[in-house]
Amino acid sequence: MTLPIPDWSDVASLFEPDGSLRDLYVLEAGPAGWQAALDGLRALEPPPVFEIDGEPAPLPARIEDVFAIWESASPCLRWNAGNVLVNLHFFRSDDIEFDIDPADVCEPEDWQALARFMLWLAEKAERPVVLTPENTPDDILLFCRTAQDGIELNATPDV
Repeated sequence: MTLPIPDWSDVASLFEPDGSLRDLYVLEAGPAGWQAALDGLRALEPPPVFEIDGEPAPLPARIEDVFAIWESASPCLRWNAGNVLVNLHFFRSDDIEFDIDPADVCEPEDWQALARFMLWLAEKAERPVVLTPENTPDDILLFCRTAQDGIELNATPDV
């Protein structure tokens, strides 16, 4: 079964560069959702790059150990969904926040790779995933209730 992913022509305007990033949020992930996402990210191919203050480091097994790094340094995980660089900064919250540069999503193939990543996240964390403008989690542009539901375009985004 092919999950519904909006056509590139319907979403391209959401990725027009405007000087800001776009955020992907896994909503209300809680500790279990965070751990599930971390475990899933660790298993990706190619593997993500984990950094502490910009230097490569081993990815801790437990999310609590990643959060503990924040006491003295800045952890970050980077992974490419096709040509789209996805960054996870491990901000402490019930939500998991990734960011992307909209300029990376400039072709239909880039959008398909990002959409597949959104669906994968929803499946791994078992939580809804949304795409929003930078730092505006309530201004939903795209949402995925579950991986089985696919991705929907918000009909009335406040962009």
